Amino acid sequence: MTSTELDALLSRIGRQRFLAHAFRPDRNGPDVLAFVRYWAGGTADVVIVFDEARASAFRTAGSGADVFAPELVSWWYLNNPVWTLRALMALPEPGHPDEPVEIMRPPPGCLLPAGGRMPVLVRARLP
Repeated sequence: MTSTELDALLSRIGRQRFLAHAFRPDRNGPDVLAFVRYWAGGTADVVIVFDEARASAFRTAGSGADVFAPELVSWWYLNNPVWTLRALMALPEPGHPDEPVEIMRPPPGCLLPAGGRMPVLVRARLP
């Protein structure tokens, strides 16, 4: 795992229209980074980078969910940021025959509760 690979993966998700969220940013950088891609029908793919050793990704199970703390997901992954971003990039789009469809509760440590989200800076990469 190299920071170069992590930088390339973060750049790639930016090009794929993920919205970037930086939580509790200050002069030293954000405490937590999160990226969200919304799909038609209300589903969202989310990746949360907690630190250089831990990240989570998941797909929300429908519209109306709090995208950073949904009660139900159809897929989840926990690992370091590089492996988590790789897994998210390999996830089939909603509607694809190989899309995960089993609905489940996400495991502890996968979500970002509302109390850990302020202040926030949101950025979108423009084409």
